[in-house]
Amino acid sequence: MARTTRKRAPLLVVALLLASCGGGGGGAEDNGAGTDGDERGATSTLPACPVGALDQATEPVEVVVWTFLQAKTGETLRALADRYNAAQSKVRVRIESQGTNNDEVWRKYQAGIGTRDLPAIAILDDTVTVAIADSGTVLPAQSCIDATGYDTSDFLGAGIDYYTIDGALYPASLNLSSALLYYNRNHFRRANLDVNDTPATLAELRDTARHIKDAGVVATPVVLNLGPPLIEMWLTGAGVPIVDNDNGRGDGTTTRAAFDTDTTVELYTWIRDMVRDGLLRVVPNTPGQIDHYLAMAQQNASMTIETSTAATSIEAFLSGDLRVPGGGDPADIDLQALDIGAAAVPGIRQPGRLQMGGGAWYITNTTAPAVQAAAWDFITFVNSVPSQVRWNLEGGYLPFNVAATRDPALIERWSTTPSGRWLALAYDELLNGVDPRFPGPLIGPYDEFRAAIRNSIDSVVFAGAAPADAVRVAASATTTALERYQEEGF
Repeated sequence: MARTTRKRAPLLVVALLLASCGGGGGGAEDNGAGTDGDERGATSTLPACPVGALDQATEPVEVVVWTFLQAKTGETLRALADRYNAAQSKVRVRIESQGTNNDEVWRKYQAGIGTRDLPAIAILDDTVTVAIADSGTVLPAQSCIDATGYDTSDFLGAGIDYYTIDGALYPASLNLSSALLYYNRNHFRRANLDVNDTPATLAELRDTARHIKDAGVVATPVVLNLGPPLIEMWLTGAGVPIVDNDNGRGDGTTTRAAFDTDTTVELYTWIRDMVRDGLLRVVPNTPGQIDHYLAMAQQNASMTIETSTAATSIEAFLSGDLRVPGGGDPADIDLQALDIGAAAVPGIRQPGRLQMGGGAWYITNTTAPAVQAAAWDFITFVNSVPSQVRWNLEGGYLPFNVAATRDPALIERWSTTPSGRWLALAYDELLNGVDPRFPGPLIGPYDEFRAAIRNSIDSVVFAGAAPADAVRVAASATTTALERYQEEGF
């Protein structure tokens, strides 16, 4: 599935600060594990990984990590860095927050490319995969894998394939997540619905919302931060390509949008009709948006769809262990009435169908060789089973190292706690909900594509545009962006 040609150049409130949703998958039988670097066919033109430079350092080497991760996830990242720092004396890792979302970190990164004022490690989401590789500022992880004989056989194969370009894996670690339907079980009870019988498709989601509304439980049962990630998830899950050239992964050139299809129009029509019938409230897809979390926390909505990474923060919030951002106390929220459950995300045709996504850890090539070697050393620590277990149980991300799923502590938590059960469900989606032959698109101008999708949704929901017209305009804008990218490069 690797792309082979490219240009060379509270819930509820607190969960708003978490990582973007995404998912991935591999075969359930072998847990989707990958293969070692020698078997992946890395290119012979990769830059050297200076792993030996760390041994030559005469004083501790500082590794700066840029991130947007917040809440329990951000806390866990800092705890992992502290643990690594305490375990050895050659490297000092420093975590720097560069905003509360990927766009802010990516803008900061782009601004630093010209001056090469970049961190040792940047944690970014899946939308920048092609652009960051084309920027020429990344030391491909494949270089270090090949240089050290690093064994990736226990790593999620679909994740490795998704982030492989020209035969080389670019990020050195992955933050994996899927999407879940979070719902208020008490609202289901009040509407005489089975709390364990959740909607499997968008059509069933509509029926459930209608039942809750007709029962007088809430006026608008579904609330969504209806941004591009949800649209991509639904389309990929239904087998609809976003762009041509095998969804950006083929041997040719990616030049045109491919999502102007009957299925996409059907999806947009579902959105329009849900809003028109008072079953769905769409909150604007803007950075820092919290209205959908507030609606759930204040019981003004019964269902929402969000990242599985929110699981640990939701549990902490419901137990009173996590305060509202800004130091406030959620005293006006009735935690006893928030009997929150989670289920597989409803799909266009069937549940739990997703695209690979989440986030990735990139080592930059703009720092000194010793810093690059130190960054690789820290990331191998992050990829270890104990770190992956903690990253999951405390930080909410799903294990990139599949061996972590065999850890007794993780197995116990996945079967006995609410957040653990939600994460287990999310991991099942990761393994079985993504077609490894169709994990999602590789797009150079991903930000422009997402802007086109965001504008198209807004035009349908807030301006009354016809679904077919909105899809057509978004596809045209995406094609224009792809053509420009092929002409200009990064």
